[in-house]
Amino acid sequence: MIVCQCNVIKRNEIRSAVFSILAADPSGRLEPQYIYRELQKRGRCCSCFPLVASIVEEMLNEATKAIDSPIFNGAPAKASLSRGA
Repeated sequence: MIVCQCNVIKRNEIRSAVFSILAADPSGRLEPQYIYRELQKRGRCCSCFPLVASIVEEMLNEATKAIDSPIFNGAPAKASLSRGA
């Protein structure tokens, strides 16, 4: 899916840039202008910036869910029910 018509930037490129920023600095800034800088692009009309921000938010929500998952925390994926305890 193309996110930015002006620069022809796709959703997967935005996601890759976010991963790249965070790999270089886990506290890296994830505002659209920094993502575009990582892609070596510049915002032109900037009407895509809200969509870029929502993609970042979606990625952070995915990461939060992964961290909260039982598998990540070392717990079994399915909790067994004890009977007669």
